[in-house]
Amino acid sequence: LLRSQGYVGVYVTVIEESNDSSNDRSKQRRVIGVLGIIDSIEDDARRTVLALKSMGIDVWMCTGDHETTATAVARQVGIEESNICASVTPEGKADLVKRLQRRNRHRRYRSINCFSGQNNMDNQNKVAMVGDGINDSAALAWANVGIAIGAGTEVAVEAADIVLVRSNLTDVVVALQLSRAVFNRIQINFVWAMGYNLFAIPFAAGVFNSFISFRVPPAFAGFMMAFSSVSVVTSSLLLRCYSKPSIKEDGSIRKHGIFSYIRQFCVLACGQCISIFTPNGRSADGRGGDWEGMIV
Repeated sequence: LLRSQGYVGVYVTVIEESNDSSNDRSKQRRVIGVLGIIDSIEDDARRTVLALKSMGIDVWMCTGDHETTATAVARQVGIEESNICASVTPEGKADLVKRLQRRNRHRRYRSINCFSGQNNMDNQNKVAMVGDGINDSAALAWANVGIAIGAGTEVAVEAADIVLVRSNLTDVVVALQLSRAVFNRIQINFVWAMGYNLFAIPFAAGVFNSFISFRVPPAFAGFMMAFSSVSVVTSSLLLRCYSKPSIKEDGSIRKHGIFSYIRQFCVLACGQCISIFTPNGRSADGRGGDWEGMIV
């Protein structure tokens, strides 16, 4: 029973008192107790796994512990049994990362043998590895993104791309959220700068002079060139408004910051307007019907 729950059982025995002076090995022992030893699970482990799943990320467990222990821990934190690889060597962890990268991304929950088998797929998945020990260093180096726990070994920290200084597992979700925000901002800046320059450069060069009588003064053309750089820098500085999201026990992610509040206000305002002008939009007590559950 203890083993199925991830505990290591330790029997406590005593030697029965006897007047016999023979060897202690021949004396009868009596079990007086059983101790269960287990590594404690981080309090935020389960909500971190649930939050990653809500983001559309497939979560795997790769450990050198026994399969029974790994299954018990995975059951507590919310990882599927098909996504467990136990009794794995350091080389096996790196090999799992390689095969996850080659796995067909359209078949998300297909199981993979932990020790053998190749999967030659053209589509490359992006794999992030979270670890804290020497045994994880090879997998951290091979993964697309290696995330090391700050309290881990120096080898793991050196091999990782991201180091969680506070050793808080929820910071894994924060790191992914922040990286997405930065990349989205890069895309916005690129599209804006490309569109602005495609319009402004021909306009300042006089391409449209034959169609319109207005000509751009040199001073105004210089201002347009400077505005292109200023607008991109200002857009990048808006990342300072980013606020760390909060993760609830059920894994739901609540974003904060000025843009999140503006979005919530717009959703609430639109919901109230629709509930007013829709005949079935209000409930019997006069409240806004189905629209009241839109904001999470």
